Amino acid sequence: MDLQHSGEVRMKKVVYSAFFLILTVLILMLLSCGLYDEAVTVNIKGKAKEDKKKLTLMIYMAADNDLESYALSNLKAMERASFNNMYVLVLLDRAEGYDETNDNWTDTRVFEVLHDEGSGSSIKSKRLACPQLGLSASENTELDTGRASVLKSFLEFGKDAYEAENYALIIWGHGTGWRAVAMDDRTGSFMRVHELGAVLQNQNLCVIGFDTCFGGVIENVYELKNCSDYTVASPGLTPGSGWNYKRLLEKLSDTSAEGVLTSQTIAKSMAQSSSADMTIFINEKLEDLLTSIESFSKSLAYGINSNLQREEVFTSLFVSKSYRYTQYPCDLYLDLYSMADIYSDNPDVELAAAADDLKKKVKDATLTFATETTETTDATEAVYEAVQNGIGINFIPLLSAHITAASHSDDYIKNQNNYLQNAFIKDSEWWVPSYDGKSGSLLDKLFYTVY
Repeated sequence: MDLQHSGEVRMKKVVYSAFFLILTVLILMLLSCGLYDEAVTVNIKGKAKEDKKKLTLMIYMAADNDLESYALSNLKAMERASFNNMYVLVLLDRAEGYDETNDNWTDTRVFEVLHDEGSGSSIKSKRLACPQLGLSASENTELDTGRASVLKSFLEFGKDAYEAENYALIIWGHGTGWRAVAMDDRTGSFMRVHELGAVLQNQNLCVIGFDTCFGGVIENVYELKNCSDYTVASPGLTPGSGWNYKRLLEKLSDTSAEGVLTSQTIAKSMAQSSSADMTIFINEKLEDLLTSIESFSKSLAYGINSNLQREEVFTSLFVSKSYRYTQYPCDLYLDLYSMADIYSDNPDVELAAAADDLKKKVKDATLTFATETTETTDATEAVYEAVQNGIGINFIPLLSAHITAASHSDDYIKNQNNYLQNAFIKDSEWWVPSYDGKSGSLLDKLFYTVY
């Protein structure tokens, strides 16, 4: 009996020991799984700097309008590109009645661009759920891309879900210069330049590009002077077909592989991807440019004291280099450098000095970059030239090619109570007009002062 009892005791000890061993192993496995899950989350959302991709490029395609087909074509061009070490995110808002391809969906979707080796036109990129915008990866939801809050949420999503060393943004769609971007035909809305500037503050962007018309006017870029290192835009018309996005993504990828992906090289790659005359703005120099514009405008306005003098100055500016739409009515934008160049040799020493300073400040505020002079093929080698394109400034609306409007838009007439006015209009004293026409500014002297 004693031996049997002793054996039973030993057996129970073995069973208990095995039970506790198994329990300990299970606990350790559960703990290790928990730590692993946490590590995976950190790895996705908070990679060490050396593991992060170099760039997250976000493209805001406001195509709920007649540009819908071009938007789909541009997205497909992105898929044709072979690129590495970067994320490319696209918010695409489609329209009704312009393009029925790709299942003819007409809502708003967010995509992570994926490479497609195929030759078809169907979009193959990964459709994403975007909680910040209330978008799922399967249900249809229509958003108003003319609302600044939509752009803000898209940026927050991109930076949160796709962390990188650098962030850049491209505004894609219609643009009207000093007035607005991101026209949404379905809602009839648009994003005012003031709203755009407000939503892009403190977004940690290195470059902001405009694949729109008239993005490169001082009223637009001055609004963004504290939003990024560089702004890339054209002061005039741009093709509805958009930039060469395959070239852009591959250029950025190559630059990253070479270890020289910086704000400046990103900006140059954007400028080189368009067939339009693009300008790269050095945003930290735009305050000095405004000061020079003010000095020049004041000097020129001081010399206008009669109808004859007014007519001489108006004519010289009206026939100078300018940017305008091809249909009327439209805004007329003067080229800053060309305008100043008219008065560089003026007998008025003060005016000539102000003109020379303005020319210098225009050059200081823009970056020279190389662009291809001709289309290349596999059998030809690219030929490049250094360019430093212009900056537009709003002059007066046109009713036809040679007839100006009777007055400026109310939103361009200085009014401190209009909280939607652009920063340039608020900060300028010697260029923009006033309500009573008696401020002595250049536009007051040219259009409203009675002599």
